[in-house]
Amino acid sequence: MRHTFKTQVIDKSGTLNRLTSTFLRRQFNIVTLCVTPSIKPGISDLTFVAEIDDESETQSLIRHLEKQINVLSVEDITTSSLYNVELLLVKVATPVDQKVLENIINRSDALVSVLNEEDGYTYLQASGSQQALDAFLEQLSSQQIDQVSRTGTAALL
Repeated sequence: MRHTFKTQVIDKSGTLNRLTSTFLRRQFNIVTLCVTPSIKPGISDLTFVAEIDDESETQSLIRHLEKQINVLSVEDITTSSLYNVELLLVKVATPVDQKVLENIINRSDALVSVLNEEDGYTYLQASGSQQALDAFLEQLSSQQIDQVSRTGTAALL
């Protein structure tokens, strides 16, 4: 099961390395990682999404993360986050029939917008939950996708 962890840390070199090493030592795969400055100077918010199947392992991981230097707080927000969003950028060959692409965009649960159309390509931006973006990419798979770029999860409580 994928778990989302919201962590606040003091901005010091080596902090991210220590936190990711904690996941590595327990052989948990980090699916996404998003680091942003918080509204407090010198403090960053880190959001990890990781594959962890055993609930007792989740609690053990949280305890180990909390013990790391420069960590202020760690919280598993998997079931409590009110807003959990990723950003997806896609460069897709513009289809001959524009209606095909419009139908895919209109059917998507993600918030999708066309950024630009040039040189035979359409540049799309989509935001939404991981599931919505996965579904959008699946729907787009019938088209000629040239490039995909995706952010980690950003979450608010």
